[in-house]
Amino acid sequence: MAGTTSAARLRHLSALSALTSILLSACGGGSGGSSDPAAPPPPPPAPTTALSLLAGNTDGAGNQDGATPATARLSTYVGGMAVTSAGEVIILDGGHNQVRKLSADKSQLTTLAGDGNRYVFNAPSYHADGAGTAARFYRPMGVAVDAAGNAYVADTDNHLVRKISPAGAVTTLAGKVGVCGNEDGTGSAASFCRPASVAVDKAGNVYVAEVRESTTNSVANPIRKIAPTGEVTTLTSKASQNPSSAFISGPPVEFYRPVLLATDSTGVLYAADPNDHVIRKYASDGQATVVSGVVARDNKGDTDGAASVAKFSDLKAIAFDATNRLFVLDWYARSAIRQIGSDGSVTTLVRANNCNYAGDGSGAGPGTLCTADQMTVTPDGRFLVAETGMSPNGAGIGTVRYAQLRSYTPQGSSTVVAGIRSAEGASDGQGGSARFDTPGSLALNPAGTLYVRDEGNRNIRTVQADGLVRTLGKPDGHCAAITGLGAQVLSSFWAPLATDGAGNLYTIDGARVLKTANCQAVLLADLAPWLDKVPTAFLGVASGIAADNAGNVYVASLKGAIFKIDTKGEVTLFAGSVGTVGHLDGQGAAAQFSALGHMTTDAAGNLYVIDGLGYDTNKVGPTIRKITPSGAVTTLAGNPGAIPGYADGPATAARFTVQQGPTWPAQTASLAADNRGNVYVTDPFTSVVRKIGTDGQVSTVAGQAWKYGFVAGDLPGLIDRPRGIAVRDHMMYLSVSNAVVQVQLP
Repeated sequence: MAGTTSAARLRHLSALSALTSILLSACGGGSGGSSDPAAPPPPPPAPTTALSLLAGNTDGAGNQDGATPATARLSTYVGGMAVTSAGEVIILDGGHNQVRKLSADKSQLTTLAGDGNRYVFNAPSYHADGAGTAARFYRPMGVAVDAAGNAYVADTDNHLVRKISPAGAVTTLAGKVGVCGNEDGTGSAASFCRPASVAVDKAGNVYVAEVRESTTNSVANPIRKIAPTGEVTTLTSKASQNPSSAFISGPPVEFYRPVLLATDSTGVLYAADPNDHVIRKYASDGQATVVSGVVARDNKGDTDGAASVAKFSDLKAIAFDATNRLFVLDWYARSAIRQIGSDGSVTTLVRANNCNYAGDGSGAGPGTLCTADQMTVTPDGRFLVAETGMSPNGAGIGTVRYAQLRSYTPQGSSTVVAGIRSAEGASDGQGGSARFDTPGSLALNPAGTLYVRDEGNRNIRTVQADGLVRTLGKPDGHCAAITGLGAQVLSSFWAPLATDGAGNLYTIDGARVLKTANCQAVLLADLAPWLDKVPTAFLGVASGIAADNAGNVYVASLKGAIFKIDTKGEVTLFAGSVGTVGHLDGQGAAAQFSALGHMTTDAAGNLYVIDGLGYDTNKVGPTIRKITPSGAVTTLAGNPGAIPGYADGPATAARFTVQQGPTWPAQTASLAADNRGNVYVTDPFTSVVRKIGTDGQVSTVAGQAWKYGFVAGDLPGLIDRPRGIAVRDHMMYLSVSNAVVQVQLP
């Protein structure tokens, strides 16, 4: 990753020596066709705040509270929504395992409950009762509110139904934590299986619809009833007559979707059935009556008219307004908001027009209704709809980038209520006018140029200290072209970056190590003969790279070994051994590693590496390891016996999360070291940057745990999933979602 240079050396660089560094840098000087000036520009003024934007745009998804629509953010997965009698809207932010609240005047979005941890790995449950952010949820999908303002949440992957008071106090109403079942009983004696939709009547009875993903279950998609006493009974064991089906591979797979529940002001329960494509209502004894539509297998459609001829398709939401009018959000080729009259007749009020994606990503974003997933009706008679958006510029189409809440009139016009559109792109420019698409690895060369692996654009960008962004290997950029193996250097999707004391740029392409100097890329070494000797659960790819000031290159692997490549390209085993997985400090080959990740070096030539990727496979907890120039390996911080997590404190007690999910390549943490002996670790999952101090203490220096967004100013500020990192003197650079930010360190 990024090495460091002593402060004394930087302070005494003259204009001539700075020019020499540029000419020697990976893609500097006129000999490579660069448009760099003959001498470096004067340094920019120091940032006026500790945390500030350097280049790009920080808008997008998140769980940042604040004013709407300019500040507040939502995850890309919004679950159910429900309106209180006071006009507030309770929103399930399922992507962050939180319950959010929109004020009655729609001006503020706040967090009512949930800690915001979005990365729950292979856990049977993530549950805790408590007040506000002390509570924990696990992918909640459905919510309803009673007349007193209490919210009832279908805590889907915890298999529970939860209750939240207006003040945010969370209790478990019924169900067994982490247990999928269908037992009736009282409180924790009862069990649910992935509850997905809830409704509450005026007597305080809570109705719960469940997810059943296979017709082989003993019950299909039941509706359960929780009495005010906590007693759970089964209203109906099978809400749908026919299963839905999906084509994955081979014959169609059949499954039951949960029905969607709502109650009117008199307490009558209604269900929108996406399997049978009808609307039903239920008597207190569970007897069902079809209100609108015709029950028949594969009877999808979007026909308006009388109850007997109306057709529905993939129903997504159901809601009553204050006057007991019933509405559904339906999808058949395109989304529509439809009204069901008291006689069951159906009228489409709002329908999406063009849901085809254009080449620039337009045509199906928020404001078109095309991506609408949730809907409720606010007291002013408008429809509050949750919609998601893709890339606006064609890069990465198919990836959901952001979510918005929009308010629709019955005539179809809409305005943004909350959620910020993302602004990824590929434009060069100055500071905030530049655009990135998922920037990752960073590296600094001696002249102060920051290299950024722009993963979404499959290239490398350069950022000057004043925020000027250019694209490597393109006209008007550092190196108008990169000869040799330039295509491999630029296009590697995830590959880390490193620079040495001469400014040469290094990266990885599979097991190959590539070096770029004077705008020419060459193969420095191929580690395949080493890595392919021993088969393991991981592919034989290199996973981390660092270089020292003398030009020696170090490469980490997923197979438990670190290699050293000298300036002539000769490869030697530096520490660990290929295929030996474990955790053991020691000298050289006697040390043991798990799956290794990103690396960095310090001014003294010490090497630091992230260990403990692939926890699900190797069962070795994440740690930060240190290797001296002589090959002595020690554990700098972390506990190899602990599962991934987040905990500051003494180095041996600290816990880290270094990888999203079990597969490779994947989003991983990165490292940098300053010239005072401190090591910094990004944590894109908890959304913080950690510091391992020379005193052996681990602390959080930037960001707030499980808060995703951006707030400049004093530390800790707010940062969105920091990934790449580079440090020089008292300045830290971080790649975040579609931007590079800078942190002035103490």
